[in-house]
Amino acid sequence: MNQDLIKPKVAAFEVTGRCVLRCRHCRAAAIGRGADPLDTTACKQILKGLADYTRCILIFTGGEPMMRDDIFELVAYARSLRLRPVMATCGERLDTNTMHRLKDSGLLSFSFSLDGPDAVSHDGFRQSDGAFALVMNAVEAAKDVGIRFQINTTLTRLNVNAMESIAHLAASLGAACWNPFVLVPVGRGEAIGDLLFEPEEYERVLKRLAQLKTALPMDLRLTCGPQFARVARQQKIPNADKVPGCLAATEFVFISRNGDVQTCGFLEQSAGNLITEHYNFGHIWEQSPLLCKLRDHSRYEGACGRCGYLDFCRGCRARALSVRGSVVAEDPICLLTRRKETQ
Repeated sequence: MNQDLIKPKVAAFEVTGRCVLRCRHCRAAAIGRGADPLDTTACKQILKGLADYTRCILIFTGGEPMMRDDIFELVAYARSLRLRPVMATCGERLDTNTMHRLKDSGLLSFSFSLDGPDAVSHDGFRQSDGAFALVMNAVEAAKDVGIRFQINTTLTRLNVNAMESIAHLAASLGAACWNPFVLVPVGRGEAIGDLLFEPEEYERVLKRLAQLKTALPMDLRLTCGPQFARVARQQKIPNADKVPGCLAATEFVFISRNGDVQTCGFLEQSAGNLITEHYNFGHIWEQSPLLCKLRDHSRYEGACGRCGYLDFCRGCRARALSVRGSVVAEDPICLLTRRKETQ
């Protein structure tokens, strides 16, 4: 084992591709019906392989993880392995009784998605009437049970003007964290690539987020927006040095519903399959050519390759692949791509 290599601190496990919603941006292009590729036994073997290598936060995600009948068993098993299970959900099937069962199984927290500050905007983005009410009901159930939750938001040109309103709604609901995601046009999100920010627009969004981070009564973390690490330092916000960039191949890992190890759910290249590799997560993490390539910053290209902020920003590798066609290309929405030389 490579003692110097960073082990994942957070792993997301996509246990299903099924969901009741038809969200416009869904990276998984989730559908309402179908069989899950991995049965209970295979899921448990994946969890065991992960836990043998690192004891990390384990996000059950999908699709909608509550679509699996064995989700309580999987949560309990993850907890028995000393993983720290949490769940990313749209709120489906999460009444107070279900929340109690999940908490008793060892679930530690939830992330609920809100892409608008009201039913009209959120339901429209999620393409499902009642999606906003579903989240609100799940939030109230979580509060009744006393289980921590955060609010996630996918930021696009559609909802960016409501960004502050969504953040303040999350705070008023009692969320421990607001976690906006910057759109990556993959899955169904390919069809809304025109909603991706232009570099100048994105830079303004990052500065607004820096202001929000200092003003909100809760934590703010940005996903798929690694340039926030640069802007936070430039704006000299408190604890800016702790704002991370892209965590691909370092502190974060994604395991797909087919058992593929990926850098994240948005970068659809397999670093190795846990089924064919006999559930040896550590071998894939340390030996995969893809992961080793991403850890070698000398191989990055374009503006990212010559950028003075590369070591803590790294650019979004998934957006580079989706738009530029290479995992080591420059992130297309970064303002610094417009400059011939970067600091």
